Amino acid sequence: MNGSNVLVWPSCSVNRLLGLIELHYVPIAPFQMLTYLKRFDLLHFHDDIDLSFPVSTARLRKPKIFSCHSLASTLDFYARNMVARRLFTKSADLFHTFSRHGMGGLKELGIPQEKIRLIPHGVDVSRFSHRRKSSTGTVRIAWFGRIDRDKGIITLLKALSHLTEYNNLELLIGGDPSDDPRYYRELVDYTRAARLPEVKFVGLIQDPPSFLRQADIFVLPSLKETFGIVNLEAMASGLPVVASSVGGVLDIVVDNETGFLVHPGNSLELAEKLKLLINDAKLRQRMGCKGRERAEQLFSIDHVFSRVLDMYHELA
Repeated sequence: MNGSNVLVWPSCSVNRLLGLIELHYVPIAPFQMLTYLKRFDLLHFHDDIDLSFPVSTARLRKPKIFSCHSLASTLDFYARNMVARRLFTKSADLFHTFSRHGMGGLKELGIPQEKIRLIPHGVDVSRFSHRRKSSTGTVRIAWFGRIDRDKGIITLLKALSHLTEYNNLELLIGGDPSDDPRYYRELVDYTRAARLPEVKFVGLIQDPPSFLRQADIFVLPSLKETFGIVNLEAMASGLPVVASSVGGVLDIVVDNETGFLVHPGNSLELAEKLKLLINDAKLRQRMGCKGRERAEQLFSIDHVFSRVLDMYHELA
């Protein structure tokens, strides 16, 4: 794995402790694990609510970093649970978040500004082609990700129902139906009831670069979103992005420059922004090129990796 070593430590699965602390695993032979970890210069946790590893290594006096991945959905948990919140806020020397929204959440939990580092997710832009499709023929709108109510897919379908004057549209929805079978069935039923024959449910996307090369516009109308890496992948593919103005998306999409930001759940507003892009191939190309430039300059893997290394050097 590119020069890295992976060790899977045997652990027992457990339930959360008294409903107060999210402890999902307890390591087997914890003293041997601590002895093994003493050889490292620092520890880097990845999660935001499962405190299994931070609690298991609390006695180990090593510099620690905690990368918080899903604060948008877990802030309420910490707000309700004082014990878990205290364990979390004391678990690391630095807390890494991926967006300004995440930084605000960490501050709400009582973590001081000087212990927070904002470094976004990155994307390997070399994997994504920014070749533009022909401006003639069908205009393809794409969405892909986890089939989940918070992703706002029904908002996208409703927006499409406001665009019936167009006969050259196609919507590609990529996602695993097993993520939420009931919600997936609701989406399919709505598509049939609204008579949207231009919608294609294409299943789990195994190759995002190839999928995005088929599209002219990418849409992510989430109701909440911690970051939204798929927006980066779409931008790296040279696509204009229409996304909800929520969470970390505000750090990615520049309104009226790399795409459009809309209010979550507002299908009429979403339809109006899509009309602008459907009607103007040059606007699609201009916004797509700006998005590609932004992805290369601010969100490339190399750029992000360099910043993570700087964070390590702060503590090592």
